[in-house]
Amino acid sequence: MNLKEVNELAWMKVLADTYDTYENLVGVCRDNQPVLLPIAHSTANAQIEITINAMGQLLACAKVEKGNEVTIIPVTEDSASRSSSRPTPHPLCDKLCYIAKDYSFYTKENKEKYFEKYIEQLSGWVKSGSAHPMVEAIYRYLSKGTVICDLLEAGILELDADGVLSDKVNKIQGYKQTEAFVRFIVYLQNRDDETENRVWKNPEVYNNYVEYYSGTLNNKDVCYVTGKYEVCTNKHPSKIRNTADKAKLISGNDESGFTYRGRFANKQQAVAVGYFTSQKAHNALKWLLKKQGYRKDEAAFVSWMTNRDMVLPDIGKDSIHAYEKILTEEATGLGWLDFLDEPDENKEFDTGKVFAEKFNKAIQGYTEKIALNDRVSLIALDAATTGRISISYYDEMGGRQYISAIQYWYNHCMWERYITLDKENKLGIWKESTPAPREMALAAYGVLKRDGTLEANSKLLRNTVQRLLPCITKNIDIPKDLVRAAVIRTSQPLAYYNKGFFVWENNLLRVTCAMIRYQYEKKKGDGKMGTFLEDNVDNRSVLFGRLLAVCDYMEQRAMFERDEKGKIKEQRQTNAKRYWNAYSMRPAATLKTLRENLVPYMKKLNGYETGYFESRMEELMVLLADNGYDNRALSELYLPGYYLERKQMEDYFKNNKKGEMTNE
Repeated sequence: MNLKEVNELAWMKVLADTYDTYENLVGVCRDNQPVLLPIAHSTANAQIEITINAMGQLLACAKVEKGNEVTIIPVTEDSASRSSSRPTPHPLCDKLCYIAKDYSFYTKENKEKYFEKYIEQLSGWVKSGSAHPMVEAIYRYLSKGTVICDLLEAGILELDADGVLSDKVNKIQGYKQTEAFVRFIVYLQNRDDETENRVWKNPEVYNNYVEYYSGTLNNKDVCYVTGKYEVCTNKHPSKIRNTADKAKLISGNDESGFTYRGRFANKQQAVAVGYFTSQKAHNALKWLLKKQGYRKDEAAFVSWMTNRDMVLPDIGKDSIHAYEKILTEEATGLGWLDFLDEPDENKEFDTGKVFAEKFNKAIQGYTEKIALNDRVSLIALDAATTGRISISYYDEMGGRQYISAIQYWYNHCMWERYITLDKENKLGIWKESTPAPREMALAAYGVLKRDGTLEANSKLLRNTVQRLLPCITKNIDIPKDLVRAAVIRTSQPLAYYNKGFFVWENNLLRVTCAMIRYQYEKKKGDGKMGTFLEDNVDNRSVLFGRLLAVCDYMEQRAMFERDEKGKIKEQRQTNAKRYWNAYSMRPAATLKTLRENLVPYMKKLNGYETGYFESRMEELMVLLADNGYDNRALSELYLPGYYLERKQMEDYFKNNKKGEMTNE
């Protein structure tokens, strides 16, 4: 962790304050929503449930259903960061080798010390006066030492031919049976609520453990975050990005290396953080990432309102999906898919305009709810080394400033694209939208896979996404090298023809045009993409792009044979797309070749079409004659020039029946 890059420990103070803001949600389990963990608690994936009564008598044993494994468990400083090198038990729920006194008998492994340390620690909690009746019941049951025997009788565990509990005969949810994690259900008198019976979901058990464990801590020092003299720790939580994540944000266990030696005598001099502050900050970050964060390619980032509970646009998604959690039935009176769908009576009109008006009206209503004193923070995490994650980006700003920056980004970095709404039902819409940061990274560096999707090196993707974050939140320019890389990829359509031509057009051409639009409108100020062709009649790159569109569309109309319904029977690559890359590098020479190759196709057009295309070509050639008809490589502006010219021609023939195709 580089403290200078993240304004020392400001991020931790903000996260700890966020935890206090949402304190009413601590330990609350509802509707499969992520849980804000209590202090001194973590999560683990359980494979076995043991049900007992208040007297510690066994009632049932069962395997945990798949998808329901995540379990909230109390932890100590040592157990939260334990390794397999020495026995370090969790206070309550744990693996079989800790909770089962008869484990060594059935496995022939020397694990007696594991159970001894576990039961001694649990006994301390029970005798402290802060133990819940459920915990006392679990202690009574485990003290009998019959866990493995009970699980064998229930058929949960199996012995091999030698009568030994081994990992060769049985697995539980893909885990070795000797490594199974156990949680408990305790039925108390007058407790019929199923949630209360489940120990890992009971708030009373959480509070009792926090009360007990806080009384055992005594390592006091000055906390670098709060400036107060309080109980401090140098063992900080892991599992930040997911329940299997062992990487940490703060760690000082390298006592033989160069983590702090040469500058400090011990790790406490390097950084001292209060235990409760660390717990609050890490638990808040875990919760925010699961609730509304972006987690992909070993990276993660999240933005949140620090002073109150209000959902923010998800900047990790495209502009349509970014507001999905905001424009819910509660806010609009419609479900998300119903909100996107256009009413039947509007089909004859410009449905894109209808949608835009409805969408903007809903967003405006959301924006008006942002108060002057609202504060927003954004934090991005990256995989630094094995076992370490770093803060690659952190920022704080006013709520209105944040929303204003996002809206500027969404209003200027957009292009018409096909947006998938429901993959299973293959439901999607054509809408003008801003691509997600990862889509921009794939446009720049993605490689076409056999299944027709784009993929790239995960480190390259996450670094690129992180570079785009300040472009969104601070409205700075998109890095030139990123735009250039996307233009180079887009200039090679032939590489995507066999399996991914739609991918090329939707995820490369249109995404790259959106990036170019952002740069263009930001630079021009008053310049808008709606008048792009008219405003750039003296730009050679734009004119060459428009000529490429004329050649491409003319050949497409001439070469494709259509059926009775007007649909194309067979698609082949046009000369324009075959020579595209060469055209972008040597336009004048390549245009000559293209025009020569188009002669046979011109004969397949009717007279009206021929006249139209020849007129367009002549008009553009005249403009080019005075503005650089030469072989200099084209700038990125040739791509929106191509796209807008082609769309203009498509709209013309769509609305003009005289231009209907006639096949010889």
